[in-house]
Amino acid sequence: MATCAMPILVVGAGPTGLTAALTLARNNVPVRIIEKELQHRRGQRGAGIHPRTFEVFHFLHVPEIHERATFFPPLQEHHKGSLEPLNTFSMAPYKEPAPAIPYYNSKAMGQPTLEAIVREHLAKLGCTVELGTRLVSFVQDEKCVRVKIAKNYGDDREEVEEDIEVAYLIGADGAKGITRKQLGLTFLGSTREGDCMVLGDIRLEAKGLDRDHWHFFGAMSQDMVTFRPTDELGKDGWQFVMSGRAVDPKGLVRDEEALVNCIEDFVGLKDDVRVKEVMWVSDFRPNIRMVDKFGVGRIFVAGDAAHVHTPFGGQGMNSSVQDAFNIAWKIALAYKGLSPASLLDTYTAERLPVIAEMLGFTTELYDRSFNRSDEEHAVPSTADKNGNSKQVESGLERGMRRSEKMYMLGVNYRTSPIVIDEFAPTPTSGVAVVHNAYGDGQEGVLRAGDRAPNAPGLTPVASPSRTSAASTHMFDIFGSTHHTVIIFAPTLASPVVQSVLSSLDQNVPKELVRRVVVLPGSASGPDGRVEASSEVDQAVDVEVLVDHEGHAYRGYIVESQGVKVVVVRPDGVVGAIVRGVEGLERYVEGVFGRAEGTTSP
Repeated sequence: MATCAMPILVVGAGPTGLTAALTLARNNVPVRIIEKELQHRRGQRGAGIHPRTFEVFHFLHVPEIHERATFFPPLQEHHKGSLEPLNTFSMAPYKEPAPAIPYYNSKAMGQPTLEAIVREHLAKLGCTVELGTRLVSFVQDEKCVRVKIAKNYGDDREEVEEDIEVAYLIGADGAKGITRKQLGLTFLGSTREGDCMVLGDIRLEAKGLDRDHWHFFGAMSQDMVTFRPTDELGKDGWQFVMSGRAVDPKGLVRDEEALVNCIEDFVGLKDDVRVKEVMWVSDFRPNIRMVDKFGVGRIFVAGDAAHVHTPFGGQGMNSSVQDAFNIAWKIALAYKGLSPASLLDTYTAERLPVIAEMLGFTTELYDRSFNRSDEEHAVPSTADKNGNSKQVESGLERGMRRSEKMYMLGVNYRTSPIVIDEFAPTPTSGVAVVHNAYGDGQEGVLRAGDRAPNAPGLTPVASPSRTSAASTHMFDIFGSTHHTVIIFAPTLASPVVQSVLSSLDQNVPKELVRRVVVLPGSASGPDGRVEASSEVDQAVDVEVLVDHEGHAYRGYIVESQGVKVVVVRPDGVVGAIVRGVEGLERYVEGVFGRAEGTTSP
């Protein structure tokens, strides 16, 4: 195995950069992460976290993000100058967690809190963010990236430049960052010059304004201000967003007094509303842009450095985290000389279709929310078949309602060059196949490239050399440091079990693959135990689990006496669904290269 002494450099310490750095560190890859700001970032910014992102942090062993995030409160519309609610609705109904989907609801957490949690985990692995350090320039060749960085120590001291060599560089430095520009990537798209918003964090004293709702005053297509309560800023803390045709965002960001007056004027409640403190403020104009590819050679871009879009749908931070997770596990393998450089090319192949589709529907959401119709607030204007009036959705409600598509559970890489599916239906000749990169996560369908479902209630098999353990679930078997090969077989004596294990022994280092055999519940006796002591002892390098509740067999679409081999990648994506060794080895070759040799970084 060829290894490299040079670190990976991550530029930017927002959610994107921190996720990339943590994934690399979990894989025992040396990493430096730099941030040009002298202090860690402030501002709630995009606070919505969707189920697919919670899964990423589960695989990275960061449970605090889901534990500490809070549910979004119902939205409440008001006329300017009135606390009387015109309409109250939830963005999405609460859904009970399901066996295949343990995280089934979006929640809220400000980015400073999220970043602090991830930094804490990163620090435990010996990596800390280098503040006041910016990327100046870089050049690359086949062996490394030569980088010039500049450190600012504050206190009016001059910057000190440093020349370093790194194995790879991940640019998570935002839309205005250096990486994409110096790499020469195109950033095609448009800017909504006529639309502007001011957003920020404030402490607010407002008589009669409850903290049980996310309040919207005014009309979205005209003058509007919204207040979302968040205890992360204190018991009187609120995140606000203000939009309007007459808003001067740059001026309001510079002039706090004008900002306060504008907020109070937009609400229209006169002395009943008082802004006590402006904690953070920024301006925003919607840009809808993306790169033509996500990297060149040893340098890659992720998050806002690769794509920007409207905030509607809350996909930005979430898609950025998933960018980072996708490229980081692949770099870890290439860095260690365990995978060929061609694996890194799949980052663009997999993420580009996803982001292109995301830009399309978030722009549609934005346009729908900011429609210029006169009926922006709900009015009872239609009747049902019994003659009873029905409330018509307001423009705000139409724009803010969230379908399950936003949860990103259907995001898939089915067209990736490295996924293998021997169970996929054969395309009909002459019929074009339309690929939906966001998918719909429909139950009863699983293809290579899809999100791997969870399955609880898996019971380990005990044997003379193993003690019985508590039941587990798939998500605790998956992880960012290894592939998981799941062999569904009616018994351990099935020929596919030993043939797959032998192939893995010959082609992949053991520490890179977790081997699991899942037996159907019918394999156990009346007392729930499996009499397989000798078979289990022979398969010393495999975990044997019994699917007593049937969740794994249902989720992975396996008949009770069927045979199927499923490979789950470090990012929780199904890499392969195959019948046996032949398909497995095709997948292994695509990811790890040929067994007789790999390329070093």
